Amino acid sequence: MGFSRTEADKLLAECHRRCCICHRFCGVKMELHHIEPTAQGGTDEISNAIPVCFECHAEIQLYNDAHPRGRKFHPAELLIHKAQWLQVCTSSTGLLLSPMGAQDVGPIQALVDELGFDKDIARRVEAEEMGAKFLVSQFQRAIEQGLFALLPDDVRTMVSDVYVTMMRANAHLGKMASMPWGGTGSAWHHAYLNANRDIKLVYGLADSAQVALLDHLGHERTEA
Repeated sequence: MGFSRTEADKLLAECHRRCCICHRFCGVKMELHHIEPTAQGGTDEISNAIPVCFECHAEIQLYNDAHPRGRKFHPAELLIHKAQWLQVCTSSTGLLLSPMGAQDVGPIQALVDELGFDKDIARRVEAEEMGAKFLVSQFQRAIEQGLFALLPDDVRTMVSDVYVTMMRANAHLGKMASMPWGGTGSAWHHAYLNANRDIKLVYGLADSAQVALLDHLGHERTEA
């Protein structure tokens, strides 16, 4: 069901669309996180919602109790963050005029966006359409920042599968670009067949990985 649209609008206005944890202005890049997860009995009452940016939402959602690393965000702490920030928004509005850090999205959300672009590339499987390589920089970023390791095993496997396939396709595309065009049986044609095969696999793998990441992060499907 989700949070009430009217109450959600009021809460977003109260926090000035700034994250209650890192305090950055988010604009549309904001989520209402269930402080007490619905799977653990949490309700859709607005008192159970905390406005957070994509990056902080990923941090909250990614903690793996089976393989604990760092300190988990507990509901009691999230309630304090929410109360403190709403108090600031009410009593210290001058603070809102000061810049509060970078406006980027977190590495997991960026990974979702990268997969969306890579799906567009995967639609181009004919020789005359090929050439653009799949983007993999956000995957590398997620690994470098340690967030990829925090994903559940099944989600991590799905993401790994699609990126392995994309990197393999990129290698074949690189070979094609370095060789003179050739017909059936040529080295170029062999590279083309391999690239064509892997590119066709990417779309379905990327779509599944995207959905799994969004579901794990708890992105709520709401009306605009």
